[in-house]
Amino acid sequence: MPKRTDIKTTLPIAGPRRSVVAAWCCRVLLFAVATSSGFACSTSATPTEIGRHFRVEVTNQGKAVEGLQIGLDTYPRGIEKSQTLSILRTNANGVAEFQKVHPGLYFIAIKHPAYGYSSVIRVMRHPPKGSAESVSFDWPGWKPLTAQSVSGLLNGHVGTDRGLAKDLAQPAYSPVQGAKITLSKFATNEALESQTTSVSGMFTFSAVPAGEYFLRIETPVSDSVRWLYPHDGYVPIMVDPSATFASLSLFLDDAICGELAYEQRPKE
Repeated sequence: MPKRTDIKTTLPIAGPRRSVVAAWCCRVLLFAVATSSGFACSTSATPTEIGRHFRVEVTNQGKAVEGLQIGLDTYPRGIEKSQTLSILRTNANGVAEFQKVHPGLYFIAIKHPAYGYSSVIRVMRHPPKGSAESVSFDWPGWKPLTAQSVSGLLNGHVGTDRGLAKDLAQPAYSPVQGAKITLSKFATNEALESQTTSVSGMFTFSAVPAGEYFLRIETPVSDSVRWLYPHDGYVPIMVDPSATFASLSLFLDDAICGELAYEQRPKE
C-alpha cells in the first residue's frame, strides 16, 4: 500500500456557539471547534481588546490574501443567534479596515465556505495602553496539494460487506463516478468551471494558470455505493509547473465529526 501523506480536513463556516473538540481520525490528531450549526476554527477564546478603528490582516504562508470576505458579527447572548453587521474584502495588502465600530463584544469572521475562522474582540472607546490595533489570521492554515495540472483521478473510501470495523481499520477505495467537481478562485470562491467525473473517476480542467485554487467535490448519493466520507467538501490545491506530481490522484475519507479528509497519492 502506498504511504499515506498530506491528510487534511475541511472546516466550513459555522455559527457562534463554540467549544473545542479533538479526535483521532485517519491516524492524525485533528482539532475543530463545535458550534450549534457545524464546525469552525476559533483563534481566540479570550476577547482581544481593541479600539473602535482597527484592521484585520490575512496572510497565507507569509503572503497577503486579497479578496477574502471578513465579517463583523454580533456576539450572541443566551439563545440569540449571531448576526452579521458588515462584510469587507481584504485589499491587495491582505487588509480590511473597520471604522467607528460601537463598543461591545464581536466576532471577526472569515466568510468562506471551505475554511471559516473567527476571533472574539472587545471593542472599547478607550482601550488599555498597549492594546492591539489589528487582528491577524493565517488563512487557510493548510498546505495545499500541489500538482502541475488540475486533472487526475478521484477515489473514495467505500463500505464493503466486511463490516464497518474492518472497513475503518483496512480502508477500501473505489473510483468516484458522477461527482461534481467545481474549480474556484482561492480567496473569492468565484466558480471558474465545473465537471463531472467519469466512470474511472477521471476529471480534467484544461489550461489552468499557476496559482492556488479550491476544488469543491460533491458526490452523488447512490443506493448501490455506500461511501464512507462526506458527500460535500473542499480541497485546496496549488498549480505549479515545477511540482513533483504531474496530476492529482485524490483519495477521500472521513475526518473528524463528518468533515472531508483527503490525500494525494503517487500513481501506482
